[in-house]
Amino acid sequence: MVIYLIEIKEIPDTWSKDQIKIYELYREYLVDSRDMNPEAVEEFEKLLTKWIDESQIKIVSWNCNGKFREKFNEIIEEDADIYVVQECEDPSQSTEEEYREFAGENYFWTGHLHYKGLGIFAKEDVKLEKIETNGEFEHFIALRVNDSFNLLGVWAMPKYVEMIHDFFDANEDLFDENLVMCGDFNSSEVFNYHHPKAKNHTELNKKLEGKGLKSVYHDGTGDEQGKEKAMTFYQARHLNNPFHLDFVYAGENVVKEFEILDFYKWLTVSDHLPLVFKI
Repeated sequence: MVIYLIEIKEIPDTWSKDQIKIYELYREYLVDSRDMNPEAVEEFEKLLTKWIDESQIKIVSWNCNGKFREKFNEIIEEDADIYVVQECEDPSQSTEEEYREFAGENYFWTGHLHYKGLGIFAKEDVKLEKIETNGEFEHFIALRVNDSFNLLGVWAMPKYVEMIHDFFDANEDLFDENLVMCGDFNSSEVFNYHHPKAKNHTELNKKLEGKGLKSVYHDGTGDEQGKEKAMTFYQARHLNNPFHLDFVYAGENVVKEFEILDFYKWLTVSDHLPLVFKI
């Protein structure tokens, strides 16, 4: 008995007519329950898996804990299409040639300190267009990616979650199911008592869910906000002082894969763990 494994809910816009035709042929065997040589099925699925992987955008969000010029070689091993990096240097003011080469020309950076800001770096074949936003919010970058979806990079500084509330209120039209929001929120329900009720983490989550945006981690694991089993931040890199402060919010079924990378490696270079996901 042949078991068919691949079902695509939405065929990628980048697929050619021939790719679509091959996928439809593959699905015919599933619908009609036809017998098929297992080796042929395996070849079909290898091909389809390769095409699906090529059509997805891989994104890494990471607070590098400064000195990104010395750490970018670690994260590019993930071979992502886009890196959303908090606490990184402005490449245009860096004296490190390798770091400037990594950044290339397809990036956006913001910050008032040249050695510590928010950067979004992409491969050359990824189209990035700046989305103008309202208000003076330094550590937010909104981009249109490949004419397909909007990406909002966040590095929340004091007053942390209150800053995200203010950005949301000033740019509410940006927030819909076509937005992917990621970064270091420096926020959690465990810190609600630090903020006015109207601007705490619980209320932010309600605002985002009201726009069709859910935390990818919580939606996938079923963990409650503030009671996460997996952490993203270890204060002073101590294993006994962890919090879940980094997030990806997206519409339903937008993110296909999500992973928090292992702390054994990443705590040697930062107090935050990278979030890796595919669109």
